[in-house]
Amino acid sequence: MLSIHLLPFGVGIIISFSLLLNGCSMVSPLQKPEIGPAGAPTQAKSNPPILQRFQSPPAELYNIEATAGVMFEGIVKKDWSKAETSLTTLSKLWGQVQPQIGEKKGVKETNEALQSLSGAIMEKKTGDAYESLTKFMSGISDIGKSYKLSPVSDIIGIGIGIRNVSFYAMDQDWSKTKTKMKELEGSWGQAKPNMESVGILGKVTITHTIIKQLKDAVDAENKGSVEEHIANVNESMGYIRDYYRGK
Repeated sequence: MLSIHLLPFGVGIIISFSLLLNGCSMVSPLQKPEIGPAGAPTQAKSNPPILQRFQSPPAELYNIEATAGVMFEGIVKKDWSKAETSLTTLSKLWGQVQPQIGEKKGVKETNEALQSLSGAIMEKKTGDAYESLTKFMSGISDIGKSYKLSPVSDIIGIGIGIRNVSFYAMDQDWSKTKTKMKELEGSWGQAKPNMESVGILGKVTITHTIIKQLKDAVDAENKGSVEEHIANVNESMGYIRDYYRGK
């Protein structure tokens, strides 16, 4: 340090400028290595064309969510005729939409869940049918995430959450109901901003209020109140789903 202070002023500037250039080179972008400890690094997949990344989701995804609600009602009420009819509709919609979505994340899981769902309904197994329906719709939600400008994945995710709360509240399994309610709250907190637009903002606000009321009813373990609020949020989410269908 002492030798630097003793250098003439001009030389000191040159040294400082040289150090500055060397420092800049230290933060330059790193080059991808040709080989690593386990072999050659994998090549990053190129992003799809911009229009493909921001296209609207097929309307069938919204129709699948609507059909899931009808099927759920058939499953929990053991109306197997309704469940079988819904399964036929669900399979048809999935068959229509699958060629449009290609190999997006969630397709494999969705196909597997549909097979399990079909078997559970044919065997009239309520618990298995409910779980398979949840897995199927989770796959649909994953597929919906690829449509960046659409809340379709959020709408489907909230539908899953509402059905989960409803399923366990029916049997008054309050421990699991409260767990599912907490999950629904978290999902709603993340999804709400994505659903807010001028044309549907009122329904989103109403849904937010109903979910808070539903939580209070679950905490109080009041089955009648829970069922009332689920009926209300079911209708409200139906409005939101129908508003965004085709957008």
